[in-house]
Formats: sequence, C-alpha cells, structure tokens
Amino acid sequence: MAKTNYPVVLCHGMFGFGQQEITERFLPYFGLYKANIRKIFNEEGIHTVSPSFGPFTGSWDRACELYAQLVGGTVDYGKVHSEKYGHARYGRTYKALLPEWGTTDENGNIIKANFIGHSFGGVTARMLTELLINGSKEEIEGTPANELSPLFKGGNKNLVHSITTLASPHNGMTSVEKTTGRVMNEICILMSRVVALLDGTPLQMFYDLQLDQWGITAERNLFRFNIEDKGPAIRDYFLNNRDNICYDLTRLGAEGVNEKIETQDNIYYFSYRGQRTEPKAGGLIQLPGAHSFPVLNILGFFMGANRLGVPNGDWLANDLVINTISGIAPHNAPKVYMNQVQDVKPGVWHVMPVEKKDHMSYCGWAEEKNDYIRFYKTIYNTVSNLPTINK
Repeated sequence: MAKTNYPVVLCHGMFGFGQQEITERFLPYFGLYKANIRKIFNEEGIHTVSPSFGPFTGSWDRACELYAQLVGGTVDYGKVHSEKYGHARYGRTYKALLPEWGTTDENGNIIKANFIGHSFGGVTARMLTELLINGSKEEIEGTPANELSPLFKGGNKNLVHSITTLASPHNGMTSVEKTTGRVMNEICILMSRVVALLDGTPLQMFYDLQLDQWGITAERNLFRFNIEDKGPAIRDYFLNNRDNICYDLTRLGAEGVNEKIETQDNIYYFSYRGQRTEPKAGGLIQLPGAHSFPVLNILGFFMGANRLGVPNGDWLANDLVINTISGIAPHNAPKVYMNQVQDVKPGVWHVMPVEKKDHMSYCGWAEEKNDYIRFYKTIYNTVSNLPTINK
C-alpha cells in the first residue's frame, strides 16, 4: 500500500498548453493522441491537474502563474520584478485547481504535491519550489508588507513531496544559441504572431499566448490591434529583454536561474532524459536517428553538428531539442546515477539511464500506449511509496 496519495501537477514545456485550453480535450499535452495522463490518473483517484502558463514566458513569470492557478487568486509577478523588466505587476485571476494543497487530511497530515515537468516545465516546478520555501529577498525588501504576495514570503517548506523532470534543460540548451538560436527566435516570433490573431476571440480558448502582462493580449474583437501593433510588440518581447523563455533556455540564462534555486533536503528529485542522435564521423558529430519526431530533425541536426561554442563534445548528443547532458540535473546539484530506482534519498537528484527517446516521446510521440501509461504510473508509484519528510 502506498505511503501517500498526494496530488500530481503536470507542468508543460515551451509551446505547451494546459487544461484551460480546449486543445487539451482532444490532444492533451501529456499523451497527445495516445492517452490523457491527467484523465487516467483522476479516474484512478489521483487528483491530477495540468495548469496552463505562458508557452514563451520565463521561469519566474511561469512560477507566479503556476502558483496562482494552484491556490487560486490573481497572478502577482512581484513589484520589484515587474518594475525591473517593465511589465504589469498583476495578471489573470484564477479559481484554485488544487484547493487541498497545503491543508491537512483527516489524520492531520499536510497534503503535499508531486510535480512532473516536461522540458521547461521541470524548470518551472523548481522555480516555484524555490519561491515557496525561500521566498524572494528582493521582493520582501522592495514591497510594502501589506502588498507582498505569500509566494515571495517563503517559509512554505512542506508543500512539495517530489519533482520529476522529463527532458528538462536544467543547464540550458544550444538550440537557442548563436545561429540556431536566431532561427529558434524567429520561429517563436512567427508562431506568436499567428496565434496572436486568435487573441480577443473565442478561438483563444484553443491556444493562449498568456502574455497579458506585456500588453500583447488584445481586448476581444480588436483585430486591428492584433495585426498592426502585436507584431512589433512580440518581436520586442523576444529580442530585447531577458524575461522570456528563450533567454532562460540559453546556458547563460540557465546559469542565472540555477543560482537562485537550491536543492531541498526534504524533496525527492528524479530526472529522465533521452537521446535521438547517433555519433558519426568518428564521434565528431551527432546526427538524428531513425523514427525521430519529423519537425525537430533539423534542430537536432544543427545541435549535433555544431561544435563551436559548446563546452565539449558531450553537448552534441541531444533529443532533437535539448542537449542530453543538460537533462541530467542542475549543475553542481548533488546527484546519483540510477540503473533502477533504489536507495532513494531526499535532497539528491536520481538520474535515470539515458533512453532512446526524442523530446516529444515524453508527450507520447511514437510510444506504445500501454508503455506510455505505465511509465507515468511507475513515476507516481515510486514517489508515493517514499516516506514524507517535513521540516
């Protein structure tokens, strides 16, 4: 019998979406056309939610959006943070997705949560945890006490049981740097401009940029604003500030994020990562293998063939989006490499063996349905059988 039955929070990555969008109903982020992990878990009595935060938003803003959705209330990006980067302090208002989080059960035990994050969703979960526990010194010192969000006060040491990351770029990724990075920026800009045309219309429910704090989301039916003003605003967002996902995904940006986040000694950490490239030319380059996610092949090719500017050849192997080495754990975090789940301890990253998967495999691409469902159930069964540690 499991030691706990804590709820699960599924955190999507870049380009992703959550349960608020209609798209989740017929093409869930965690499962695609194969399965709906959120639905399956809920049917089995595991309260599971998949919040929706900005697909191109940086780690800090995402953490603030995630917090507001889980506990309910208006997103507060922080007085100091919002003034520093020049966007609105407050965002949308949400009804709590996880109202039981942090309350006590019938036995008087605190109800924690298990976070499972794919790609940048793993970084998001780590940032939220850091703020919950340690708060923000800058926000505390720069915000009137009566205005300070509970998120930035810290002191919430017993809200997170485990964090499991799937193909998360803990230390950045070369696909957003140099020449490839410029291409990635243009892809993000193009996609955002196309999707921006949906903002202010009922179609926004299918895919939402959630960039209200930057003034990029229009009021309903203001199509002229969508066409004339959003283009320059979106381009400026991606190219001229460091408060977005493209910067946080660079190795320099990830280093800055990691400097803010501590590994906690009462939380269990697991990381899974894949590799879809194979060594060629005597190991000088890495090229995508067969059955890779088609759209991402070109990205994986450039990542695996470009040795300029990378720390060493270990950074060439990739899952077509992130460098496999970056998915291990945050740099300098305590870690152990596991052949199987055993002797699990809190405060240490348990690094699973590299799998022959591409980045989208963890969303269900090219996976057998039963194997895919079993993978997520194994994650949950593992963490729910670990003893709770309160501080």
